[in-house]
Amino acid sequence: MDRSLASWNPIDWPITTGVVPYALLVAGGAALLLPVLLLVLAEGLRRGLRLAWWLTMLTELAWVGLLSWLLSINYDDFAADGGNGLLFELVGEALLLPVAMLVLQAVTRRSFDQRTAPRVRDRLAAVGGGALLLCCAAYVGIGWLIRDQYEPAATAAGLAAGLPSVLLPPAYDELLPDRPVAAGGAQALEIAVGLVFWAVTLTALLVAFRRPVGHVDAEAAARARALLTEYGGSTLSFISTWDGNHYWFDGDGRAAVPYRVIATVALTTGDPFGEPEARRRAVAGFARYCDARGWTPCFYSVSADAQQAAEELGWRSLQVAEDTVVPLPDLAFTGKKWQSIRTSLNKAGKQGITAEWWTYWEAPIGIRDQIRSISEEWVSDKGLPEMGFTLGGLAELDDPAVRMLVAVDGDRTVHGLTSWMPVYAAGQPVGWTLDFMRRRSEGFRGVMEFLIASAALGFKEEGAQFLSLSGAPLARSDRGGEPPTALQRMLDWMGKVLEPVYGFRSLLAFKAKFQPEYRPMYMVYPDPAALPAITRAIGKAYLPHMTPGQGVRLMRKLSP
Repeated sequence: MDRSLASWNPIDWPITTGVVPYALLVAGGAALLLPVLLLVLAEGLRRGLRLAWWLTMLTELAWVGLLSWLLSINYDDFAADGGNGLLFELVGEALLLPVAMLVLQAVTRRSFDQRTAPRVRDRLAAVGGGALLLCCAAYVGIGWLIRDQYEPAATAAGLAAGLPSVLLPPAYDELLPDRPVAAGGAQALEIAVGLVFWAVTLTALLVAFRRPVGHVDAEAAARARALLTEYGGSTLSFISTWDGNHYWFDGDGRAAVPYRVIATVALTTGDPFGEPEARRRAVAGFARYCDARGWTPCFYSVSADAQQAAEELGWRSLQVAEDTVVPLPDLAFTGKKWQSIRTSLNKAGKQGITAEWWTYWEAPIGIRDQIRSISEEWVSDKGLPEMGFTLGGLAELDDPAVRMLVAVDGDRTVHGLTSWMPVYAAGQPVGWTLDFMRRRSEGFRGVMEFLIASAALGFKEEGAQFLSLSGAPLARSDRGGEPPTALQRMLDWMGKVLEPVYGFRSLLAFKAKFQPEYRPMYMVYPDPAALPAITRAIGKAYLPHMTPGQGVRLMRKLSP
């Protein structure tokens, strides 16, 4: 076979782009496969992944070796034809650039220190290896059935020998051994097998690269909880103790940021917590940590303090919820504005309903069973999954620090319950935040007002400074002032659309009965271009287990 470089059409030459080589000569859709490999490896390098570094190094080494071999065996032909100028150009553009890339990657090796989880590597190897075996078997098997469409007629051994030509771009055909030439439907088979293999392998590689590199361990969780208990945080900081969170600590260990990674977004759970002076610096520190890993940081449901710290970095902000805080020292349910609350308290007393404090696992088994039943009834009525992320469920009741107030009657029937998370300062709870709220569908109608009012009075007697009725997502009070931005108006519209399903605005109106102080909660983010990814991450965080059927039901309920 003639391998003279001078005999090749220039368009048959593979080219280099600076990260990985790829060929432009691929039939139909196959022309996109190697450029996609370039993008996939670049994504892995952007995330600082060691696996991507190794794959890129191997690709560049293979390319340098191939070009060196070709130029060495054809140097005499170029010299005889007076092609030294062309040879110099080929060396400069096709060989020196990948060599420079190899040197650069070797120098910056320590920057690619993010390890891929073993289970992710194993899954990637299984998918890639399985795709290779299936595609090879399909090509040889189907090719043998249509062997008369090859010149000369194909044999099983000949088809197996031609497998490299199927998996590599056509520009490399001249480097491969002689093989049967496909015609008719056999040509489509060659293209399809190569496309399927590369599509499956590159998709698996991209998924592996985009898998978050984070480690949840008991030591980090305990360390974060101790920091939260000692110094405190915002009214939502206790949700950082829930399962699913990772923790970033500053260099001195005086501040922490709880977060979870969804695709490319590192979504925080409330404000940084820890020493007050370290909290503001934690915003910039966590941003640098995310940047080194190719993540987009997003602080979600944070207070005005974290918002201001982020805006000092040039970030944007958007109000996503409204916290409702009730001061307790001077609380008294007197006057006309408290009439509905007094009515609920009085009616509960007349019906023999009392409020009892429990933790979930200290409660009698009969009460726990009723709580589970009430929660399951609430979920089944909606036909949609419970929201998570900043909204707790039954699993979040299983914490000895979480207190549960249950409304029971004389027959020990549970009419409703609320759960309360501590807000710490100097190692002690100074406030409490409402989380879990459920009531029996056929129970006492004013049970939520009764429970919250009873909790407020109980916490006041204990010396607590405030209680938070928590944030109402996608709902906010009208403060006047500057007109909302287009993005804020869109968020308000989303809250209106979701109202029939989740009732966020109705929840905010209900909380107004307790005359709270309204404190906006913000989402802060560094780049508006990342908003689509951030939006998807927030949706996934709130509804991580939504099934396709539930998605269809949600769309139907939202339809006018």
